[in-house]
Amino acid sequence: MSNHSRIGNIDWRRDALFIVLSIVTIIITIVILLESGLAKARYEPPKYPFYLIISEFVFLAQISLIGVRLSIIFNRGMRFKINTADLIKVVAAQVYMSLLIPGFYIGGEVITITYLTYKGLPTARVTEGIVLRYTVDTITLTLMILIFYLFSLTTVPFIAFVMAVVLFVVYMVLFISIVSARLGRYIERMFRFISSRVNIARNFIVANENETYGVSFTAIDYLVLFILSATQWLLSGLNVTLIFYALGVNTNFIIGVLIMLSYTVLTYISLLPGSAGIGELANLYILNNLGLSNYYLAYDVWFRIITYIIPLIILMPLFLGITRRLTINISHRNLQ
Repeated sequence: MSNHSRIGNIDWRRDALFIVLSIVTIIITIVILLESGLAKARYEPPKYPFYLIISEFVFLAQISLIGVRLSIIFNRGMRFKINTADLIKVVAAQVYMSLLIPGFYIGGEVITITYLTYKGLPTARVTEGIVLRYTVDTITLTLMILIFYLFSLTTVPFIAFVMAVVLFVVYMVLFISIVSARLGRYIERMFRFISSRVNIARNFIVANENETYGVSFTAIDYLVLFILSATQWLLSGLNVTLIFYALGVNTNFIIGVLIMLSYTVLTYISLLPGSAGIGELANLYILNNLGLSNYYLAYDVWFRIITYIIPLIILMPLFLGITRRLTINISHRNLQ
């Protein structure tokens, strides 16, 4: 067996361990909540399963939108030439990896950064672009929660509101630093320091002298970027609404959007892959605040299936394809 095969086996054992650990944590958390009486043990099978199928397609559509936004950032804002279809594929691999490590769909960016680096883009610029995408998404997310609160569109869970305020302020500062090109220069210095101290890092980091940072967007470009981000969050709300429809609950679309927005800010920092455990607590807190606690068990189970279990299966081939290509590229570079 080759060294690459051994490494692959070790990686898959680790990944399998993460998945099992997450699922076990989810189950244990649900059982504890039910046994303690904090959650109601009412479960009914879906009355309209077709809505669950639609919900899964809506989830996958959100991944495509991420790729489109990255295309706008890199092709229009940074003047690189990257195929949008390639970006969608690498984002799918990124989401898969993010499901295996702590955080809410965050953490797999190393896949995208490495892939685009081997496409010839400077590593610092790629990182800057990905951070910009997350910054725009977080500002849009938190702004929507604040609008819900200020205009009393529905009852906003208090902790979610507080988290939204904090994240909005932090990411507005980050957004300004990106637009002013300060963040890009800081990232460049950090990568140069790492590559000068760690030999293996030179396989992954490409640095260009006198690189221009920041983005060259028009007001229309920024508007389109934020509109697409808002569209994704609305789709995530539709995702939740369809799960409730499948359970026979005619939930207001605004409620569905708020549930997903609140869930995201409450699980922004997680110690386990897939926000296992904390996600169950977040869902219970949100549904209790919105008077939907009777449906907690059924909703949480299907939410996990739609946004965690099935994506792990569907996105695996794309993840394997991208990582295999990266492994080959690394091997060729080391042989040169």
